[in-house]
Amino acid sequence: MQLIWVSGPVGKIRTLNLGFRRLSVVFIGCAITLLTCGALLHFIGFRIAVEMNPSLLGAYAQLHSTSEMADIKNTYIKKYQDIQKQLQQNQRLVGELQEQNKKLINLAVPKILQKEKPALPASGGPFKPIVLDKRKNIEGLLEDSSEYLKTFNQQLLEQKKVMDQQIEWIMGKPLALPILGNPSLSGGFGGRLDPFTRTWSAHEGLDFQEPFGSKILAAGAGRVKFAGWDASYGNAVLIDHGNGYVSRYAHASQLLVREGEIVQNQQTLGLVGSTGRSTGPHLHFEIIKNGIPVDPKDYLIGLRKD
Repeated sequence: MQLIWVSGPVGKIRTLNLGFRRLSVVFIGCAITLLTCGALLHFIGFRIAVEMNPSLLGAYAQLHSTSEMADIKNTYIKKYQDIQKQLQQNQRLVGELQEQNKKLINLAVPKILQKEKPALPASGGPFKPIVLDKRKNIEGLLEDSSEYLKTFNQQLLEQKKVMDQQIEWIMGKPLALPILGNPSLSGGFGGRLDPFTRTWSAHEGLDFQEPFGSKILAAGAGRVKFAGWDASYGNAVLIDHGNGYVSRYAHASQLLVREGEIVQNQQTLGLVGSTGRSTGPHLHFEIIKNGIPVDPKDYLIGLRKD
């Protein structure tokens, strides 16, 4: 580009050649100058307006603060709603677990013990989901979430405590089979012909015919009341399960526990043998309730009764 100008009526004619690069520099310089002037005028105008009306500064700041706070609050409300949905699902799950716990306890406990089992805490009523109060501020919503989570956590702890009590009660009763696998009976509870005298006599337990050296297991947790030799029972163990229940294990070839020892459910007590008044290797097992022998068939879970 070529610019021509004349300085006065008799002045000299001057020319200026502007290339693309020089023209670009001129254009950018003008633009920067205009922007600087505009910003300066805006600043001066804003200062004059603030000096004339100081409340404008607070309103301007509040405009940005309100917008940002609204975005933050909406974000927390959504998170709060997600927490509420999860809490409602968890509450329904707790209710389902409570019902399943009742069913499992009823299945696990023999009918003869149904009246003795610990009562589950009574509960019920319609399910009412927690309603979100959108009028609350962020701090209030977070406080609500914290309280709901504490309440739900307490409910879980109480439910676990109930389940632990039920399990402990079952494990403490002589309900488990005292022999591994699926043992067969060679003698039942009640009257029978004595194998030595061939006269009618009372048989106060069950006989499990098992190979010599098979493991004898505790039918429930408890304390060893007796472990030693008896003329009739041979090597025998008595376990006190509490609440009036005692179990007896007789004719063992070897004992693996001592008197006073605390044993767990299904712990090995000894090995099958034929000591004492016995005609061959087997386990004689008894359940004694309040000093009276009862039929173990009514108590043992999983016993094959054919």
